Amino acid sequence: MTFGTYYVRVGSAEEFERVLPESWAALHRLGFIAEEAPLLFRSVSAPPRHIELAKWVPGVMGPAHEHPDLIPIWTRLANLVEPHTPAVVDRGLVFDEFVPEVLNAVA
Repeated sequence: MTFGTYYVRVGSAEEFERVLPESWAALHRLGFIAEEAPLLFRSVSAPPRHIELAKWVPGVMGPAHEHPDLIPIWTRLANLVEPHTPAVVDRGLVFDEFVPEVLNAVA
């Protein structure tokens, strides 16, 4: 299982929520992720972020990052997110509240 964190740019959430299912559909079609749908959660507090849980097929992450069907989709996603340095946490424990997101899947 992989956990991906996206820090979506202000004003880009709607486009992000349209593009991410395209990525999932392509990953399924190409056999890079399991048939079960990835899960997506949105943070309740700032900074706004999304966490994606997906089950990748072992050994395919490298080839996926070079696949010509995925590069254009992932380039669009990269333009919708921004770099982020997590805050320093003195105790080493962070508890954030997230809510499930349901996105329209692309066939």
